Amino acid sequence: MSVTIRRGTEKDVQFGQRLTSVLTGMGLPAVDDLVEELRHYVDVLMGREPSPVDSPYLALQEVATAYHARACEIEMTIHRGEREGLIPKGSAYMKFRTGELRDFIELAKKCAELGSRRLTQETLLAQARLER
Repeated sequence: MSVTIRRGTEKDVQFGQRLTSVLTGMGLPAVDDLVEELRHYVDVLMGREPSPVDSPYLALQEVATAYHARACEIEMTIHRGEREGLIPKGSAYMKFRTGELRDFIELAKKCAELGSRRLTQETLLAQARLER
């Protein structure tokens, strides 16, 4: 039995030059823009739009984890604004944080967990194939 070893290239997701190859929004734009950003993320996670990661095994976990991190960043920024008195109670940002953003964080977390389970399952199947 011969085994071919191929060197990883920039096209391989696992060997990217960045910590994550998934691009996300930045900063704290207007609430309407945040709603649109999350809508796009949901469409990707639900399979309505193509994934930014081209990997049958890593896509869900990588994308969901990046989107979850972005949502936590938004939440953290809103919390900071509230603490510093820049975002008043009852504002659109606070309503967004306690509503859609909270729901999205839960959705992204569940998708990341599912992606992790899929990756674990594929790893176990690959090991079983090698042991035959």
